[in-house]
Amino acid sequence: MRNEPKSQVDKEMMYDEELNSHFDIRSFRDNLYNRFSRNMLLLLDSKKPRTTFTNKGRLEPRRAYRYNFSDQLFKQNQSVPTGDTTIIFLIDGSGSMSGQNRIEKCNAICSAFAKAVNDVTKNQIKFECFVKHSPSIYDSEYGGSFVTLTKVLSNTQGAERDFDKILRLNTDSPLRLEGATSVGSYTAEFSVLPALRKYMMKRLTTKNAIIVNLTDGGAFASLGTHRNCVEFRSHENGQMRIKYLSQIPHVTVMVGGEIRKKESEKAYGQNVVECEDDSFVPNLFKMFMGFLEQSYE
Repeated sequence: MRNEPKSQVDKEMMYDEELNSHFDIRSFRDNLYNRFSRNMLLLLDSKKPRTTFTNKGRLEPRRAYRYNFSDQLFKQNQSVPTGDTTIIFLIDGSGSMSGQNRIEKCNAICSAFAKAVNDVTKNQIKFECFVKHSPSIYDSEYGGSFVTLTKVLSNTQGAERDFDKILRLNTDSPLRLEGATSVGSYTAEFSVLPALRKYMMKRLTTKNAIIVNLTDGGAFASLGTHRNCVEFRSHENGQMRIKYLSQIPHVTVMVGGEIRKKESEKAYGQNVVECEDDSFVPNLFKMFMGFLEQSYE
């Protein structure tokens, strides 16, 4: 049996020392921050009382004439529980994300959203950001080939709230080999969902959650041992989505990727928005509002 290289966790391998000099990520982030901040007010407005009519409560005289047709004559004011929601971002940390500034755009989206949540809502909305990897190594101690899920930003109590550090996030996994060699990653996608669901059950303090998946394409990973290997592709990705996200609102943001519509729908469903589209921000927040309305109902 050949000797395997030893691996160990080193989260700092995930960050470059300096920002990408070929992409003005701060300007990109700040532009998104301004757009997110304006739309974030819509989420706050959803907390304002909303009028509904029921068969008990405070009588609404203007509806009394309907008595012979309906007993919905009473008015109640209720609010959508925006503050009882955690929005979870999942960044694709695979090697292909290093092209066309894709990882930088994901970093900027998460940084801008976190800043807007902090400045506009005073963190009334909970926010968490993870990076998903399928490290390009084989380690028998971890069951052969495996996936990782690493938290990089959060506004939960006690978490680090560095809106700028995430801008230096690269596509290296949180592992390194002997000799401080960085480890790249295949595309893990929704293969990390079992770990995420366990995390949510143990750590989430809110009743509701919305998952935002940031990626450039389909899943591509080989998981398990040499004798018991699973090829994880778009078909398997779709199966994991149905199994683990059928009851959780979710949307996938395509960041500069090229994936056929049929494959995209199989893997991610109908809730897909394009980052490069001018309507990206309003479309994203329109989905958020729809998700919040569903949780209210």
